[in-house]
Amino acid sequence: MTFGAVEVRRTRSKTALARHHERALRGELGRVAKPIAWDDFDRSRYPEPALALAEDLFTKLAVGEYSAVGLFAQITSGLALTGAPLDIVAASTRVGSDEIRHAEYCLRMAELCAGKPVAVTIDHDALAASVPEATSLANVDFLVFKYAAIGETLAAALLTECRRRATDPVVKALYGSLVADEVHHARLGWYYAAHRAPLVTWPERHALADRVAEFVMLLEEEFWLGRDAPASARGAAKALGVLDSETQRRVISEVVEGEILGALDEIGLGTSLAWRARRRPEHA
Repeated sequence: MTFGAVEVRRTRSKTALARHHERALRGELGRVAKPIAWDDFDRSRYPEPALALAEDLFTKLAVGEYSAVGLFAQITSGLALTGAPLDIVAASTRVGSDEIRHAEYCLRMAELCAGKPVAVTIDHDALAASVPEATSLANVDFLVFKYAAIGETLAAALLTECRRRATDPVVKALYGSLVADEVHHARLGWYYAAHRAPLVTWPERHALADRVAEFVMLLEEEFWLGRDAPASARGAAKALGVLDSETQRRVISEVVEGEILGALDEIGLGTSLAWRARRRPEHA
């Protein structure tokens, strides 16, 4: 199905996001990121192995956040061109500005850990090959479910654990800033899911369930390996919020089984079965 002509009305979703949107229109919201005391970070307090792991973490985060700018621009375009409620479209437009700020924050933290400028490479061809174009309602549904509802819920859970473990005040403040936004992005995904659930036909639901189930089956394998520090640097790595493999696996399992599966099952996607049949790493 292609877009064709789309009729746009001044409608709202029947979710809490509609009330949030009305407050935004009245100028009552306007989230402002709290300043981070970057100059207070002292890399000399940490051994090089811990700093290297933290640099790798923040570099990878920067890549993901920067890539999400284009991804959510595509999602926003798809939402607009499929006539999604205006509160959902409006919330989606704000994600891109959050993500570019996150990318800059993470690059800055990576540079502080490295003690020198850091550059990252974005393979947009690979990203484009793995992301379907938002040129149909089916693809828009899948993109929002995968990257906003599920993806941002996973990100919020992992970054929350990073923040909980971290004791360095600069790093902890950074994680807190990221989490505050990721929670809003995840809520956008779940509000969209609540909006779409009663509207999709059985064939559409079945097709979406298959695509989401395939993604869920690969989650554990994708997040199986964390960043394991040598014994001499484990305390320092923890202070920087770096997640070891055991902790990362636990967080993924807890958020998938405690939050994501139930929410997806409730709207009829039946992903609990997919999770039980998930691909396990060979060395598990």
